[in-house]
Amino acid sequence: MLQSAKERSMRIALVLLACTCFTVPAAPSFASGCMQVLESDVKIASMRAYAGIMAIAAANGWNYTPESIESGSRRHFEEMSLQLIAVGYEIVPVGAARPQCVVARN
Repeated sequence: MLQSAKERSMRIALVLLACTCFTVPAAPSFASGCMQVLESDVKIASMRAYAGIMAIAAANGWNYTPESIESGSRRHFEEMSLQLIAVGYEIVPVGAARPQCVVARN
């Protein structure tokens, strides 16, 4: 039962992430093939997805301490960042000089 609830929560989180990604208009850099995303945008998407996970957990009667929620949120953000990096995105810190993408044209 617990495993299926975790799997359900993960599926919902992935759907929320996909919805978040697809509802945001593509930045000009994405249109040119550049795959950079601001760290703050990843944080916002992660927080939204994690809030959905926590809402489902609360609806199922699960209670977590504030420390557990904070730790889980941090881990969720780190995992989401690693998944984006794994598929080729570059996560750019807010305030950092944003390097220009160079896209090879044939």
